[in-house]
Amino acid sequence: MKILIIDNTGQISASLAEVEAEFDCLANEIQAFNILERLRPELVFLRYALRGEQTPDYIRLVANALPAASVIVVGEQTSEEGVLQCLLSGAKGFQELQDLRYYSFRLVQAVSRGEAWVSRRVVASLLDSVRQLMLENSYLKVH
Repeated sequence: MKILIIDNTGQISASLAEVEAEFDCLANEIQAFNILERLRPELVFLRYALRGEQTPDYIRLVANALPAASVIVVGEQTSEEGVLQCLLSGAKGFQELQDLRYYSFRLVQAVSRGEAWVSRRVVASLLDSVRQLMLENSYLKVH
């Protein structure tokens, strides 16, 4: 498996030390995007702090450039709304940085099988968001 890590601190790569994979690590998200198609990673770990509130926009760019890659956002005390926006933009999961070391192996396995990696609470919020979008769309069609 090929993994691209986009992180300017080195903390994500240190947390993934037990995962057996081919790693490319870049500190600059613009450079990473520019070589994304050449690297063709299956999994992209993205540090939320690099783009902050612009992270969902970056995820959409990555998803459009390389639809087969799964993006996992790694954050520190990221708001639930921030996590939801990342997931709605195409991320396949979110993990708090302080717990990444403990979950890294299972996270990589789950996402490799096509599963999402999010907490149950985030899944509930995501379902509420989808339901709200559906209600808004059905309201627009009726009126």
